[in-house]
Amino acid sequence: MLVKNTLLAAAVTLAASAALHAQTQTLDGVASVRRSAIEPVYAGNEVKGYVMYSRGDKADKKNDNFLLDFYDQDLTKVSSITMQKPAGKYFLLRNAFNGSAFAMYYYNMKDKTLEIETYDTGLKKIATKAIGDLNKADLYMTYQAFGTQGIEGTDTGQNMTLFPVPNYGFVRNSFEGMGANGTMKGFNLQMYDDKLTPRWRLSTDPKSKFVESVNLTQAVDKYILATIQRRTSTASKKIDAYIVALEVTTGKKLFDLPVENSATEQLSLTSFTFDPLKREFIAMGEFYKLNDKPFVNKSQGFFIKRYSEDGKLLGVKNYGWHNEVAAALPAEARQSLEDGFVNYTQSVVRGSNGKTYIVAEQYKVVGDGLGIALSLLGSSTASFAKGQVANLLVFALDPNDKLTDVKFYAKDASKVVIPQYESLSGTGMLGSYFKRSGQFDYQFIQKNDANSQFNVVYINYDKEKGEATKKIIGNVAFGDNGQFKLDKIDGTSNATTSFLYPAKPGYVMLVDYLKKEKKMGMKLVKLNI
Repeated sequence: MLVKNTLLAAAVTLAASAALHAQTQTLDGVASVRRSAIEPVYAGNEVKGYVMYSRGDKADKKNDNFLLDFYDQDLTKVSSITMQKPAGKYFLLRNAFNGSAFAMYYYNMKDKTLEIETYDTGLKKIATKAIGDLNKADLYMTYQAFGTQGIEGTDTGQNMTLFPVPNYGFVRNSFEGMGANGTMKGFNLQMYDDKLTPRWRLSTDPKSKFVESVNLTQAVDKYILATIQRRTSTASKKIDAYIVALEVTTGKKLFDLPVENSATEQLSLTSFTFDPLKREFIAMGEFYKLNDKPFVNKSQGFFIKRYSEDGKLLGVKNYGWHNEVAAALPAEARQSLEDGFVNYTQSVVRGSNGKTYIVAEQYKVVGDGLGIALSLLGSSTASFAKGQVANLLVFALDPNDKLTDVKFYAKDASKVVIPQYESLSGTGMLGSYFKRSGQFDYQFIQKNDANSQFNVVYINYDKEKGEATKKIIGNVAFGDNGQFKLDKIDGTSNATTSFLYPAKPGYVMLVDYLKKEKKMGMKLVKLNI
């Protein structure tokens, strides 16, 4: 997110006056940390600092401490505030930063209300808003959210979302109705500006014949992008994916379109983005034979659909594994597809050379075929499906969308958990759940302001027989020079949990948290390429 000049100016002034940059920080008395507790602050494509939200030790018997700190790009602390709340009554569900304001999203157990607080870039409080009269569905999702408070690194996916919209405000997602296995029957989106003034609301039509759930995917340019899953009932085995674009200022739908345009298509949607250079919306995923079952049958390849700003379909291009992709596909990648892995699109970037790069991570459901099929159909008698995430791929397309290169980076498989209510999702939506819940090994992509150099950062938990598992930080570097380079850094530690974040050019930022000691360390790690 871009930040206004006030905070960056303070950071620059402080850094200039320091003889040595911090590069590391150690914090004591940190009771718990989640991945979303730290937000990078951007100027253009480059990281210029971090905002950290955390829960500290108790202030006294009656009050808990919540902390909000800002650090510059060298991890020098610029400013800090402490917020006190009645002990044991407030739970921080979410935190978000939209480039002009920070938002803290709490559940007040005493009053059974949700509360949002916003702060400007100088960490001065802007506004507070209480939301009462919560329905059964909202209470269910709230309890599920703060039930994970003691699990370091856990985020609750789409539950109780507070979605940041750059330099405009925040969208709160709430729910309507309750179906089997916690399935929601509808959604409500409420936009607030930085002062928490309601701006617009978008909800499931009460007369709709569909059960709907929404996932906000991106806020870019003047649009909010979302995907909606629709089914005829909470028990329905058929789920249809739709792509939706909203105007930021009004909430008006530009379009609400099914990903499948004909009865002859079976597609899984894994990415929906906007290209501000071409002014096009892009939907991506994998395609199957019409009668195939995802996770049981293998996909036939991946697709790209492009749409105009008014939702007109501009073009569809399929890349079949055995046709368009085969010539560029490394042997290891062919074997991974034969082993049942599907590709989830993690990021799509366009280089200054006109090339498009698609970064994908592989995953699959594991177990016996019958158990998988039953769990995906929502059988109450089937054990929950388990999953794996594994290898990373980078697809390069020329300016005319011709596939020119595929790079495959092998990783040790990591286990992932699939809740029963997500088992009904298609392959693309299941991958989206893994991303929301932080279960993928892919971390982020960094790019320079010229869009000529990209760094994809991921984690590989290296499991060598007879040795302790190592945490390896992988960095795939590529760009206009046409070269693809891989760098590996040993990030193994005795931390309870660890997180990686983007950093200033040439670095990543590593956070290690020690639960017993209530200690958190932050350090900048230099990339070798």
